[in-house]
Amino acid sequence: MTHARNSGACCLLPAMLLSAAVSAGVAQQAAPPAQEPAQAQQQAADPKLRGVPAQVATDAAASQLVPAEAAQAAPVQAADANRDPAGSGIAVAASPTAGMRGVLFRVIPPQPALLPAEAAQAQETAGSAGNAGDPAAAPPASPPRRESYLLATIHFGTPEEQGIDYASLERTLAGVETFVNEADLDEAWKPEYDGYRWLPEEQPLSRMVGKESYAKARALLPNVRPQDLDRMKPWSVLALLEARGETGSEATMDARMQRMASGAGKRVLHLETLEEQLKALDCVPAGEHSRVLDERLRASWILRIESAQAMAWYRARNLEAWLADIDRMEGLSDEAKAIEQRSRRCLLEDRNARWIGQLETLFQDGPCLVAVGAVHLVGGEGLIAALRRDGYTVEAMPL
Repeated sequence: MTHARNSGACCLLPAMLLSAAVSAGVAQQAAPPAQEPAQAQQQAADPKLRGVPAQVATDAAASQLVPAEAAQAAPVQAADANRDPAGSGIAVAASPTAGMRGVLFRVIPPQPALLPAEAAQAQETAGSAGNAGDPAAAPPASPPRRESYLLATIHFGTPEEQGIDYASLERTLAGVETFVNEADLDEAWKPEYDGYRWLPEEQPLSRMVGKESYAKARALLPNVRPQDLDRMKPWSVLALLEARGETGSEATMDARMQRMASGAGKRVLHLETLEEQLKALDCVPAGEHSRVLDERLRASWILRIESAQAMAWYRARNLEAWLADIDRMEGLSDEAKAIEQRSRRCLLEDRNARWIGQLETLFQDGPCLVAVGAVHLVGGEGLIAALRRDGYTVEAMPL
């Protein structure tokens, strides 16, 4: 989901953002009992009810991969960067991050400006030195700027699908002092958080979306107990559907990175609390968000395609193209798009605005490695554009 190129809403909201919330909001389930043969055959015969096999994303990624040297040099096609996703005929301004490919970025802070008193003292020292050629007249050398790193994460899939070399990330992590992510994935769940994920008993999900859509949700999420599914808020169901039914666990990229940092003895910090994440996810009333879920379930094959394509773009290190795909909002009505736009504001722009000050302080203190969801990085209101506006150098690195 892009930040500023248009007013379109996202299509892959929670799954790309908060594995922590999904992990806390959906209990890990044991493997489901074997389906009755007739039921299994019926589900297999209906492509609209099948989930996304892992191989689908891997196969889709293969067509997107380009040689490393070409990926570094080739910009995103102008047609993708400037197209009008809504088809309105109005040209869309190119994103500040168009042409930048990567999921790992080097961040170098600007040289700090002298305070007025320091500048006056430097001028006084230079004047008393007698002439410009005197070494004493030269301003004091600024300390070297310390490199930090910004990692775009994706909250589902295997390392093979993602194309992530964790050994390389471990070497990068070894060179920093601090690891930062969105929220503490080990934070204990509190009973007061239940209101963010569960519907009232008198207002079950099956009543919100109707029997037909609820039946599709059950078929697409067989590892979720029916009694839990019927209590889950629409945002949580959407998160699971968009992540191919995968729940947050120790296998996710975010959890791996936090575990790696803790094991290496790094200082581990977080940009927000779990409750702050949950508030962002639960920003839109469930009764309204159920409209989006219902439309998604009625065209569930679109989610399968988008999940596979998202993984392909991530593997190809082309986040801008991924966001351009999301801009199209395939399969949603105008009403659902408006609802998603409100969710996007809570989940992306508002959180980016809260994070940027913390991030700039961390990068100034550096060196650190910051790992946040990929969709937070690119676009006009993304973190990379905000850092560049404030004088930071941000460069893509191979990974």
